[in-house]
Amino acid sequence: MRQNGLIITGQVDGSTGPVVILMSGLDEPHESWRAVAPTIARCARVLRYDRPGTGGSKPVPKAPVLAQRVASELMDILRALTLPPPYVLVAHSIAGLYAQAFAKDYPQETAGMVLVDATSPLEPPGVFISTQPPPEGSTAAMEEAGVSSSILALNTRRDFADIPLIVLAATDHQDTPDRERLWLDLQRRTAMLSPRGKLVIAQGSGHFIQADRPELVIDAVLDLLTMTGASVSGCSTLQ
Repeated sequence: MRQNGLIITGQVDGSTGPVVILMSGLDEPHESWRAVAPTIARCARVLRYDRPGTGGSKPVPKAPVLAQRVASELMDILRALTLPPPYVLVAHSIAGLYAQAFAKDYPQETAGMVLVDATSPLEPPGVFISTQPPPEGSTAAMEEAGVSSSILALNTRRDFADIPLIVLAATDHQDTPDRERLWLDLQRRTAMLSPRGKLVIAQGSGHFIQADRPELVIDAVLDLLTMTGASVSGCSTLQ
């Protein structure tokens, strides 16, 4: 799909029900949701797409990627595909910032959110950064370069929307016990950003919960859809 000079790759699964958007983490293509999307698509329309520079999408960004820009590009994609609001956002890792920017910019179009071991605007500066920086000029480098500015913008704009929020937190990042506890505390406080937020701990899972414990992600999305009043009778991990 071509949109405003961008070439965007991805796919839409499902034909009826609310629109669920699966947003991948740093340098991860839309296929990273392959263990999750088919089940959710039984009762929802599921969009998974590649941000510019990821998967088959072009071009590679040449400047720090800001959350507000990603949110605007996503809305353009949704309109081009004629996928109607309100939307359920499911965001992994760095995409958590992008999903929260979307919810703040388009509160009437956002029905709820699932954050999957996601970057939080509450993170202490410089604490949870990669010990192996991505290659200079790469998409991953440009997305990482935009994190601090995106967090600042999120924290200086309107409050988090009063929407259902489920925060999934992993427990096994191959890190020190102290840092694992700090991460869980951060995720717990992130869930409290919404008066309708809750924390789900993915015990024993690594950072990619959608691969390690896909059933937890599926259950969280179905739980959130139920909170919004949507029917999930067609979805089941047992089918």
